[in-house]
Amino acid sequence: MVNIERLSVDGITLGEGPHWDVKSQSLFFVDIRGPTLFKYTPATEQIVSIKTGTDPVGFIIPVKGKKDHFVIGEKLNITLIHWDTTSNQIVSKEVLDTLPEPSTNRINDAKCDASGRLWLGTMTDGKDIEDGAGSFYSYTKKGGVKKQLKKITISNGIATPTNNEKFWEYTRYGCLA
Repeated sequence: MVNIERLSVDGITLGEGPHWDVKSQSLFFVDIRGPTLFKYTPATEQIVSIKTGTDPVGFIIPVKGKKDHFVIGEKLNITLIHWDTTSNQIVSKEVLDTLPEPSTNRINDAKCDASGRLWLGTMTDGKDIEDGAGSFYSYTKKGGVKKQLKKITISNGIATPTNNEKFWEYTRYGCLA
């Protein structure tokens, strides 16, 4: 049987993008409006957090084989950061690419597939969500950003199986794409 635990973190306004890191046995997630990155380690019950700046942050994904390096989504930027989670400092930050979206949009969610390709979606940034204003993208360091789908309202719950044969995404209307 699976033991489900509730994690309550004071001050989070819009939690998003949970990513379980097997190597560190930690849960990484973001507060979009914070804009704050979080690392929760269940074994020690320790939560470490750091603000990224002023732009909304939609996801955090650890970079395989590079301790304390992460890809994050800031507003419309795909950004590589070195966040030293021990000293709790952002050591470096590099914008890898920027999505070709209106400034009224932001990145909402993202996941990597088994080949390391990043999949991410955008939506309107604000209280009033505009139907079909977002898009769905893939990103690789070599190939850059590629628009895969348009007229997406909200990209959420992105998931890929380990064999890359299918792809799931939960949209505002409960559709799987």
